[in-house]
Amino acid sequence: MDGSAEVFSHDALAFSVLDSEVRLAILDSLYERTVASGPLAGNATYSTIKADVDVEDSGRFSYHLDRLTDQFVTKTESGYRLAEPGREVVRLRRTGVLTEDPTVEAEPVDGACYYCGSGIQAFYRRGYLVTWCPECPGLIEHELVADGTLASLSYPPAGVTGVDIETAFERSHRRAAQAFRAMADGFCPNCGHDVTATLPPAEGGDPGDDGYGFRHVNHDGMVRFACTHCGQRRISHPLYATDDRGPMADFFAANGLDPGWDRIAAVMPWSVTGDGDELVFEAPGGTRFRVDDELEVRRE
Repeated sequence: MDGSAEVFSHDALAFSVLDSEVRLAILDSLYERTVASGPLAGNATYSTIKADVDVEDSGRFSYHLDRLTDQFVTKTESGYRLAEPGREVVRLRRTGVLTEDPTVEAEPVDGACYYCGSGIQAFYRRGYLVTWCPECPGLIEHELVADGTLASLSYPPAGVTGVDIETAFERSHRRAAQAFRAMADGFCPNCGHDVTATLPPAEGGDPGDDGYGFRHVNHDGMVRFACTHCGQRRISHPLYATDDRGPMADFFAANGLDPGWDRIAAVMPWSVTGDGDELVFEAPGGTRFRVDDELEVRRE
């Protein structure tokens, strides 16, 4: 068996272990008993978990618990607790990404379109929180994206459950900003592997089209991030992706621009020109910021 086939067999085995309502209930019980109550919580006893899961047959319960033990559950002298893979399973299920597909219709949110200045709206559909302008073409041209889209951010269903769309809009942009910062620092926030950053090609160059290329974006100054391991890809404004370090951190703080939408809306209208392997952005007051292919930013 070659290496890739062996990995796939291990993955298939892991998912097959989780194919049981009783086992998922055991993980939920342990999460509530030993994780949700605090990172240093103790163990849960066999009888406590069994009562939570409500399985009367001890043999049946033991069979399911044993299937989880070692990989998803750790057995100790005083009981059981979740191993890290078990915690990840519960966390993933609670995001709703596997089973929920809510839709939230477009509603006005606090902000303005960085292209035309019109009021913006936000909606949620198929796992994405979309910031939308009803008055202009927007940032992205693609048959799968609504005209007027200014940002389309992957966001878990749990993030729109029980909150208003304004709150989801603010949180999704702050969450995305954290991901952009990590990728600008060279690592993937999803899997921890290396990330490559690619600036647009020089004038006349071919940007290529891999389904997530520059030609779908109506802006010349974006940077494309790609994880070399899990394949996560994102496109961002380079001055937004570096908003946590100087000189951009100083600029945003001096201008009272909070993390999230306010910052991306501030830099998107700036003029951008190419200078060799660098991009040069000019703010309305004439201040210029130069970005190289390592995403180092210099204020001129």
